[in-house]
Amino acid sequence: MNTTDAILKAARQRFSDYGPSKTTIAEIAADCGMSVGNVYRHFENKQAIMVACMKQQLQEKLEVGIHAAAKQDHALDALRSFLQTRLSLGHAQFAGTRHLFDLLDVVERHHHQLLLDYEQKVIAAIADILQKGIENGQFESCNIMQRAYDIHQATLRYNHPITLKKHALELLSEDLNRLVNLLYSGLKRS
Repeated sequence: MNTTDAILKAARQRFSDYGPSKTTIAEIAADCGMSVGNVYRHFENKQAIMVACMKQQLQEKLEVGIHAAAKQDHALDALRSFLQTRLSLGHAQFAGTRHLFDLLDVVERHHHQLLLDYEQKVIAAIADILQKGIENGQFESCNIMQRAYDIHQATLRYNHPITLKKHALELLSEDLNRLVNLLYSGLKRS
């Protein structure tokens, strides 16, 4: 693990357990077994660490979803795997986090573009799955980017931290499966 990853791992744990406002650079450094100065060589300030932590978590969710989808032969299974895998990881990341909302609040208020950029990456990943489904004759031809956007909007509940924190994974997974089945009735080639 490189130094940046070690800092982010320690920071994510601290932010989760104590919240960003009660976490200091000195505590993060101590958790990494390094000096405060070394942390500052990698990050300008605590807010930069918070943003990097959020980027890392979002990127992890995206990558596991894309990887799970790539293992599937049928586009519907790929879409389901993409959505379900991201749900599972998101639930693991957020369900037990006491102070996640503090971190999200800072990112939402001061770095909203990060969330918008991530949303575009998710929509692009869904569009790739739809494109493959159309090419394989599994899905009806459509405006792919619009359809990907619509699917993303329809499935936001399964990525929202409050939903993930307040509901059991099994319930959310069952709900999402029913939604994917409903979506498939509109996507499948007749």
